[in-house]
This record gives sequence, C-alpha cells and structure tokens, in this order.
Amino acid sequence: MALLAALGLWACDDGRVETDAGAGAPDAASSGADAGVVGTDAGAVGTDAGEPPPPTDGGPTTGGGTVMGNVTRTAMPAAGGRGHLYIAVFTSDPVTDRMGAMQVANVRVEDVDMSGAGASIPYVLRGVPPRAEPYFVTAFLDDNGNVDISDPSRAGPDRGDLVALEGFASPRVTVPNETPVTLDLVLNFNLPF
Repeated sequence: MALLAALGLWACDDGRVETDAGAGAPDAASSGADAGVVGTDAGAVGTDAGEPPPPTDGGPTTGGGTVMGNVTRTAMPAAGGRGHLYIAVFTSDPVTDRMGAMQVANVRVEDVDMSGAGASIPYVLRGVPPRAEPYFVTAFLDDNGNVDISDPSRAGPDRGDLVALEGFASPRVTVPNETPVTLDLVLNFNLPF
C-alpha cells in the first residue's frame, strides 16, 4: 500500500518547474505536499483519436537538459483514456524514497486521447539539471479529470489513473549534459486506489 501511495508524490520541487504553455499555471515554487490534490479539471478534453498535436514547451527555459519521447499504454484506462498527461523528473525514486524525492522538472501535455490501444503521445520536458546519476521519472494520465491544474508540481495520480512503472519502481533516465535524451514511457499500471 505504501508503494502505491508513494506513486502519488509530486511534491518537493526546487522551483525549477517546466509546464505546458497552454496550462496557464503559475510558477510552482511550492514544496512538500502529498499528492491526491483534488480539483476540477477545467480543460476541454479532446475526442479525436487521430494523431495528437505535439506538446508545447513551457516558454523560456532555465537551461539544463531535455528529456523527450513518446508515451504509450498497455494498461486499460478506467475512465475513458482522455485527459491531461503529467510527466515529472525526481532526484530519487518517489516510489521507494517518498520523503527524499525532490522534483526538478515537470510537464503537462493537455487534452490527450489514449483511448485507442495504439495511442502514442509525444512529450518534451526541459530544464532538467545535468548530472551523472540517473533521475527517476513518473508519468500518469489523469483521465478522470480531478487534478488541480493550477499547480502541476503538486499533481499526482489517484484511483484509476494510468501510471508508468518498471517493476515496483519509477523509470530511470540519465541527463549528463544539455544534449536531449530520449525516454519512451509506457503507462502499464492502473492505480487501484
């Protein structure tokens, strides 16, 4: 149960937050909050199952590395498979290090349609501080529309959301310099609570 509760963590950022330009979110220099923040998703959800639009960046970057790729799914959506896609990078694994995991960057890709089995959503996440050690990446689809979109740094999955896991851990990526790194993510788990 603690493992799954830790998946909801999107807290403890250090002020370097990358958001989708269409999000209209303020600079999120907040810290330390457990996920599961419930709000009303005011965004219109797209219904076109065709080719998704490319993600937009969060405007000016603060430098740093870039992680980019595609998000697909193998798990079945519980709430239709349409909504906002959230991706974040942490200093340690929020699944196993709930209290110590610090968020360094995040992005929200709005109005995605992952209802079809072959859906593939591109993303670009900028502003990741380069380092030799791997980072840990969390990704989830908020298809039940209850994430508070005013602060993406506090967004976290809840019951029914699709999440990306590698075994019982978050996927890893190393960003050694400012050269873009490719990381494809698979939403392979449906959060049971």
